[in-house]
Amino acid sequence: MLIRQILLKRGIAVGAANISDNHEIKPALEGLGISFPKKVIVLVGGASGIGFLDQFSMQKAVRIVARLADKMDAIVVDGGTQAGIMAEIGKQRKRNNFSFPLVGVVFDALLMREEPKSILDANHTHFILIPGDDWGDESAWISKIATVIAGNEKSITILVNGGNISQHDVQYSMLEKRPVFIMRGTGRLADEITLSLNVTAVDISEGSGKILEYLEKKLL
Repeated sequence: MLIRQILLKRGIAVGAANISDNHEIKPALEGLGISFPKKVIVLVGGASGIGFLDQFSMQKAVRIVARLADKMDAIVVDGGTQAGIMAEIGKQRKRNNFSFPLVGVVFDALLMREEPKSILDANHTHFILIPGDDWGDESAWISKIATVIAGNEKSITILVNGGNISQHDVQYSMLEKRPVFIMRGTGRLADEITLSLNVTAVDISEGSGKILEYLEKKLL
C-alpha cells in the first residue's frame, strides 16, 4: 500500500492510496485520515453518456445526494473522474461549502495513461487507486470500500442515469446487501432497470424536499 499526494487542477493536492487487495482497505482509510465507520452513500450512474435532455434531472438528483450527505454526515463514494455525476457531485460540494468526504475509486492503470489533473475531479477529497486496466474494474471495489467504511452504520446506493458499467455497480451493491435507490426520470439505465426486493424507484419529478426526506429515513 502507498499513501501519496496527487496534484490536480488549480494546484490542488489530494491524498490518494494505492491498494492491491481487500486487506489494505482499512489501512488505506486510516492513512488518508478518513474516519469510519460512518454512513455511506454510493453514487453510481452516468459519466460521459448523459444526453442533453437528461442533464437537468441528473443535476437535480445529484444536488439531492449532496444535501443528503451533508445533512446525514455521510461519506460519498463514487468513480472520482471529471465526468457526469462524479463531476456534478464535486461541483455541488464545492458550491454549497459542504464538508462531507467525497472519495473517488479509480483503477490505477488510468493514471498511467492520463495525467491525474486531466482525468480526476479536483473537488473530491480523497482517492483510492485499485488494481485494474479498464473502465468497470472499479465497480466491485467501490462496493467493497463502501462496506468497510460503513461497518455497522447504514449505507445506500443511488443510481442516477447510467449505462452498462452502472448495471455492474448495482449488482455489486446488491451482493453486499446494500439497498439501491433508482432515480427514475434521469434517463438511460435508471429508467430501464428492473426493480426488485432491494432495488427501489424514486421519482425525480417529485419535490426535492420530499425525496430528501425519504432518503434520510433510509440512512437512519
